[in-house]
Amino acid sequence: MPMTQSFTPNDLVKNLYEPEQGFSTVLSLEDQSELASLQKVKLSLDNALLEPPSRTIEAVLAYSKHQMPIQS
Repeated sequence: MPMTQSFTPNDLVKNLYEPEQGFSTVLSLEDQSELASLQKVKLSLDNALLEPPSRTIEAVLAYSKHQMPIQS
């Protein structure tokens, strides 16, 4: 019977980004569940929009036109 070991959250996150390292022991059901949750979060982050909407950029630029320049 394979040995089951408890892993830290850091171990599980490391496995998400370095899966070739793998685990030398079987994950407990709790660790498997935690790893699955972390994989969902990683997928969401990977698919996240990484730039602001153009209306946000336009609002920032419009606001900056009405501000006094910073004097050094």
